[in-house]
Formats: sequence, structure tokens, C-alpha cells
Amino acid sequence: MNGEQLPLLRPMLAVSSEPFDSAAYLYEIKWDGYRGLAYLDAGTVIRSRNLINLTGKFPELAGLHKKVRRLPAIIDGEIVVLVQGKPSFASLQSRGKMAGAGQNSRAGFYPVVFIAFDVLYANGKSVLRQPLADRKNILKEMVLPGDDILLSRYVFRDGIDFYNACVKEGLEGAVAKKVESVYLPGRRSASWKKFRNTREADLVICGYQPGVNGRGLGSLVLGGIRHGELVYQGKVGTGFNSREAEILLDGLHKIETADAPLEDLPVNERGRTRWVRPLLVCTVVYLTATAGGYLRHPVFQGVRWDKSPDECPAVTGE
Repeated sequence: MNGEQLPLLRPMLAVSSEPFDSAAYLYEIKWDGYRGLAYLDAGTVIRSRNLINLTGKFPELAGLHKKVRRLPAIIDGEIVVLVQGKPSFASLQSRGKMAGAGQNSRAGFYPVVFIAFDVLYANGKSVLRQPLADRKNILKEMVLPGDDILLSRYVFRDGIDFYNACVKEGLEGAVAKKVESVYLPGRRSASWKKFRNTREADLVICGYQPGVNGRGLGSLVLGGIRHGELVYQGKVGTGFNSREAEILLDGLHKIETADAPLEDLPVNERGRTRWVRPLLVCTVVYLTATAGGYLRHPVFQGVRWDKSPDECPAVTGE
């Protein structure tokens, strides 16, 4: 379908940054969905950042090649579900977990759209080395917007105001992209910078999982209080350096227990988890929570010695 002219590529990635203003950058919404490269020729194939074929999960996107000129082409974008005009990751997850007849029957309830924001190949030829500003113009000429594909809008210069507007609307954040930047497949580049809108929560450390080869601290298992009971909220494995991890692990060893404080820990996590008495509270920042109440992209901020576990209400999902 996608022809020998179109190479298999991974998308370019952004680095984290604080919001800033610059005439050298354009700014667009950080869409809360599944990143994908759309390979368009006689048909449509959409692959994830890990090269997984996502096309079958989202049958309403199978006709993207009919909405794009200058084929064969590769377009970079995000698969999202829009609820009241805003991306809903929880609704997208519900779609992503379905397959076959069940998937098709629910497509009307959670229709997805491909938000296009870059182009890698047009007319079967690479445009990777062309500046982003030129690629944006090419993309605008190529795409015929509709129910299944939209163009990501952007602004110039005013990155801080744009980010604040995104936060006010409850969006995940914004991305700054250098106007003169080339496209670097599979690389995380400082030419693209993401401004994330994060949230904060205090949660109970209920256990931990060892690191690689069973050494050191891999992640903390977290819980929150709901209706007087601890419920699982996910794991956090970033935000602490090696020295902090060593100190944490030493303290956790002293309060290990055979009794599981969480009854709803997923089955696939149980064998790796070592339980501790739920005495310690930590602060994490995160992007959003899933419908099941699991934190997305949590980062450890530190132990809260001034708080008790009963002061840690569970985070609720979308």
C-alpha cells in the first residue's frame, strides 16, 4: 500500500521546557492523544511512535488518503477524541481497547480525528530537510479538512500567552517549534519544546518495585483514600536521583509488610510489588488521570513528612 518510496520512520520528539516568547518559534496545542505517522498512497496506514500499526483500531481513519493531495505522502499528527471541542484521553483509551465488531459498533460514540501538524514526504519525495515554516505551507496545501482529519492551528511569537490560554481551557499544554527547524525522525530535539500543564497530588506510598535486575528502586506504588479505603493510583519511577532513591529504599525496607494495603492492584503488577505499611506520603505532579483513576506521567516531588495518609484523597479520572 504505502509503496517502496515511503520509508518506515519514527516521529520527531520534543524536550520539556518552561513557556517562553520568541519570534523564532511557532506555538501549537499539545494534543492529548496517540501520536502517529500516516502513510498515505492507495490506502492509509497509521503507525505509532513505536511503529505499531494503529489503523485497525480506528476504522473511520481508513480513508485519510482520500483527503490528502500530493500522494504518496507521510503526515505526522495525533489521533484524538474531541469531546465538546477538547481532546479526551479517557474516551480515546476506551476506543483503543476495543477491536473487531465491538470497535466498529462504538465508533459512533467515540469518533476519532487525525490532527495533522507536519509533513515528512509529499509526492513520494522527502521534505524532511525543508524548514518547518515551508513544511507547514506544504501541509496546508495538501490536506482537505473534514470529520476525519484537521490541521493543527498555530501562532507566532506569543508562547506564554498561548500556553496560558491552553491551560485556561484545560488542555494538556503547548508545543514550541523553531520555525527554521528541519524534521529529525526518531530524535528528541531541542528545536521542539513542550510546555506541559501539570497537576499535583499527595498520595500514600503503599509499596515499591525494584529496579532493573532487581537492584535499587524502580518505582513507588501509590494509593489514595476513597470512601475510607486505599485505592491504587499508579506508579511513579521518575523524579528522584540515585541518592534520593537509596534513601527512600532504605526507609521502605524498614516498614515492609506481607499484608497488601491495596486490594485493587492490577494482577500483572502484584508479583513485582513489595508491600510497605502505608505510613509515608509523597507529592507527585502529573498530567491527567485515566477514567480508572491512574495517574498519567507522574513525577516524584518529595516525601511529605507533615501529612498523614488519611489526608490523601484519591485522584479522580476524567
